[in-house]
Amino acid sequence: MSSRAGARTGAMGRGGREPGHGGDGSPWPPGGALLACGLLLGGPAFAQEGPCVDGPRLHAGVRAAAPSLPADAPRSEEAVREDTSQSQEEPHPWLALGEVTAINLVVWTWDRVLVNKEWARVTPSTWGENLTSGFEWDGDHFGTNQLAHPYHGSLYYVAARDNGIPYVGSLGFTLLGSLQWEVFAENKKPSINDLANTTLGGTIMGEAIYRLSSMVLDTEATGWERFGRELGAAALSPVRGVNRLVRGDSFRREPTPSDWRPDRFAGWATLGYLKLGNGESLVWGENQFFTELSLRYGDAFRGARRRPFDAFDGRVQFTTQEAHLISYGQLMGLLVATPLALARRDELRLSVFQQMRYVNTAAYELGSQSVDVGLTYQHDLSGGAALRSMLLMNGALLASVSSEHSGQGGRNYDYGVGPGLQLRVTFTRDEWDLVSLEAGLSQIIVLDGSSGSHQVRTARLRVDLPVYRRLGLGLEGNLFQRESHFDDFPSVNKDTYQLRFFLSVH
Repeated sequence: MSSRAGARTGAMGRGGREPGHGGDGSPWPPGGALLACGLLLGGPAFAQEGPCVDGPRLHAGVRAAAPSLPADAPRSEEAVREDTSQSQEEPHPWLALGEVTAINLVVWTWDRVLVNKEWARVTPSTWGENLTSGFEWDGDHFGTNQLAHPYHGSLYYVAARDNGIPYVGSLGFTLLGSLQWEVFAENKKPSINDLANTTLGGTIMGEAIYRLSSMVLDTEATGWERFGRELGAAALSPVRGVNRLVRGDSFRREPTPSDWRPDRFAGWATLGYLKLGNGESLVWGENQFFTELSLRYGDAFRGARRRPFDAFDGRVQFTTQEAHLISYGQLMGLLVATPLALARRDELRLSVFQQMRYVNTAAYELGSQSVDVGLTYQHDLSGGAALRSMLLMNGALLASVSSEHSGQGGRNYDYGVGPGLQLRVTFTRDEWDLVSLEAGLSQIIVLDGSSGSHQVRTARLRVDLPVYRRLGLGLEGNLFQRESHFDDFPSVNKDTYQLRFFLSVH
């Protein structure tokens, strides 16, 4: 598969690939087997869990006053235990499957009929070949594979999530949607890297989008406020917006589920100047301007956790003098947490996170889909201040890093897997991160591209001080180092430095 809404193929394209990037020798299982896996994950996942346990919980008073809830408000485990007789919306797997298929049909129609892409000319013969030929690695551009495909996967995920399917089941439907596209929507061999990025990236991006759109919605509002909230939620999550309109939820007045609002939420934006040194002194570096949006949903260090992504944080950055609109993106969601030590001012946890990372600059490219395990710790200080830290072992299920010798079609980066370490320490006051330090080390063993391995080291030190009410001034330094060892070429060492000055709004 290739350019879903990709930069190379146009606004809605999921375009084709250059032939020959994998081929018959691929060790990956054929499309038919993975299609069956998608059905097994997406179908029984919801059935095994019974009524959806991944949704908002209601206060008892709200249940007594108004028994009905919005159709896209699946039940939580607590609600099931407290009142099994309560009338609630059940999971709708067939609707979810229909919507996932409809998404693919709409995008394929755009590519085939309106844009007339050659790779979209599919027949039963190409379907049969794709079901039996095995998978390849494609050569699409970095932004297409690492950002556009995950966004497209988020549409599949929300289609399932909005029909009452919980996290694990929605992941299965995301896999199923990607398999549908890989096998039936292109006349090229299915792409294993597209399948991984669409499924894993689509899951984390879809859950974040779903929860943020829930924050915007208020099903008790009326008039222009209601119109604005429904429109804003639809802009964040188009699939959910269409569903609410079709079901009549956009106009129906009913109780807003309390769990549509996290216990804690913080958002801030920065605007400033950066100096980029690409293997040279910052004095001679490139001048750029940037804006960055950041958010923290829930609390990954303290408090109860009932469902995956009850806590997550994210950042997205837009930079001038770059070929792509988005130069940086990161999402990190808490899956599971177990307290190891708990005191009045301290809590130590063993936590599991899902993380997606995307860096696409003229200096270097770096992306990953990972599951991370490690320790999180918070020590509460006086005056609303706290010291937070985490030490995680990263498991990159698929990582991508820029390379001088890849040469796969339009690709200038390698794909691989490997372990890593991540450290983060933050001094915060009233949800304002005053000082933060991050460091990372990862080893990427190349699976496709230039044979060899890459060791990547990153560091970030940031100071953001309040100056007037919600306004702050800050300074930040970034470091990226890559040490690449190739089997057939000389080793390469690359250093990139970045210095930033910014204004922040909290």
